[in-house]
Amino acid sequence: MRSRRHALAVGLALAYSFALLGDQMLYVFLPSNPAAAGIAAASLGLVLSANRLVRLAANSLGGLLSDRLGRRRPYLLGMVLALASTAGYLVSDSLWSLLVSRVLWGIAFALLYVGGIAIMLDHSTDADRGRTVGFYQSLLQLGTLVGLVLSGFLTDLLGYRGTLAIYVPLTALGLGMALWVLREGDPAPAHSAPSPAAGSPPLGTLATLRRLDPRLLAPAYVCFATHFAGSGVLAATLGMYLKQLAAEPGGSGWLVPVASLTGMLLATRRLAGMVEAPIAGHLLDRFGDRRIVAAAGVLAILAGFVTLAGGRSVALVIAGVVLVSVGEGFSQPAVVVWTGDGAPPHLRGMVMGGLSTAGDLGAALGPLVAYALLETAGLRSAYALGAALALSALLALALVRGAAPLTPRA
Repeated sequence: MRSRRHALAVGLALAYSFALLGDQMLYVFLPSNPAAAGIAAASLGLVLSANRLVRLAANSLGGLLSDRLGRRRPYLLGMVLALASTAGYLVSDSLWSLLVSRVLWGIAFALLYVGGIAIMLDHSTDADRGRTVGFYQSLLQLGTLVGLVLSGFLTDLLGYRGTLAIYVPLTALGLGMALWVLREGDPAPAHSAPSPAAGSPPLGTLATLRRLDPRLLAPAYVCFATHFAGSGVLAATLGMYLKQLAAEPGGSGWLVPVASLTGMLLATRRLAGMVEAPIAGHLLDRFGDRRIVAAAGVLAILAGFVTLAGGRSVALVIAGVVLVSVGEGFSQPAVVVWTGDGAPPHLRGMVMGGLSTAGDLGAALGPLVAYALLETAGLRSAYALGAALALSALLALALVRGAAPLTPRA
């Protein structure tokens, strides 16, 4: 069982990483070269955010498909759509054709991310769920980090379409990898639902969702708050904050240029996730109560945003980003495992889709609110808001009852 679980984690992480290459390349290359894709700079925000907007609806729908059709077919559909979207980037020469490809990728990502997590939860038990999810998420972060570095190197060497010409067959290789690793079909728990009580009619999906333990709202809120602060506010404003500091007296003597330092600090978030996810998984299994690990992570995020809001030096900015990155590395596996505890096997897709939607909503709203605050109160107020959200997440963790594991209400 353990060897099968590890083979699944490695194979699905490889497939996911290959599928992600085209999307990552757009974020690396298009902000400085939008004309290469045949679009104007004014359209860049729409192109880069379209997939995330689609995911607000696609996450739960993808989870529903995973619950109804089994894990294998929706996941493979996601890989096919990822291949189609990457090929679409290659041949697209206008805004609308590129947007169609971005919509396809948003659907693909929902199927792959939600489906992959559901598969790993299906192969875990209460005793090893933390380590299973932690190992898988560490591999995802490693693939993402390698993809970002590879995209930067290849686009400098081969340009936009030359890089995509390599990424299309690599995505096809990822589809082949998914076909191979899922060749044995779905795990039994994906189709096992709890039997209704004697004499009781079977419940529909919506009725069953209503009967879930309401404590599952706590990890969903933590996911929303931490993504709003980290993936939303911090990721969208870090470069601008560093640029402002560099323009102040004495800021011109930095050893590392602003753009390079921004990239290095943002990469720290991926590196922290890769290193910490297995550690978080071990701690989750050891302590049992998921709130302990989640609270430790949120506390680090809170400290990071307090540092960012109060600091006026590059050293404090670096310290703040590192603290936020460390916090995310612990909090994100914790909320996934916590939610997995309370999700019935036959509804794991939809429940995990709801958790992903909470995170995507936070990450989508964060930049909008941050730049609105920038115009009225300055960036430090945006970081103060990030600290306030982290504090509210800590309060939610303190108020909810024990959380390991949860079971549906009768």
